[in-house]
Amino acid sequence: MTDGPVSRVPVWQIPRLNPGYIYIIQAGEGLKIGKSKHRETRLRNARTWLPDMMLIGVKPFWNVDFLEKELHEGLAQWWYEGEWFHPGDDPYLQDFLSNFRAFADDESQRDTNSVNFLYWMHDMGEIAMERARRGQTLRAFQRDVSEVRKKEDKW
Repeated sequence: MTDGPVSRVPVWQIPRLNPGYIYIIQAGEGLKIGKSKHRETRLRNARTWLPDMMLIGVKPFWNVDFLEKELHEGLAQWWYEGEWFHPGDDPYLQDFLSNFRAFADDESQRDTNSVNFLYWMHDMGEIAMERARRGQTLRAFQRDVSEVRKKEDKW
């Protein structure tokens, strides 16, 4: 909650609240997609429990709680557990990683990243509408649509 008017990104009216970072780490075939308020602390900690990780990126955004949830929802078919996703041989994987890498690393580009995120996630809008139609929590939706979980259940 803020006191007084909220600063917004011009034209798009994105509120400049909840600044932080969205990160993607690859470990083996898994992707960890999360958020953090502190870039360096998160990376240092991650390297202690994932020493062989490959950092895809740590990008500055506004409203990171919301954006992380949007990503987790949009990638529900890859969901494995918590913040872990297993895309397998999905042909969209390389485009997804390339598009994430294209976001700016520089703090001064937080506004631009946040606007570009809206356009990037536009393709995942149908997934959000399906979850809303089902009236499910994010976790229940992920369990239902995760191709990874369906394969695992067959083993």
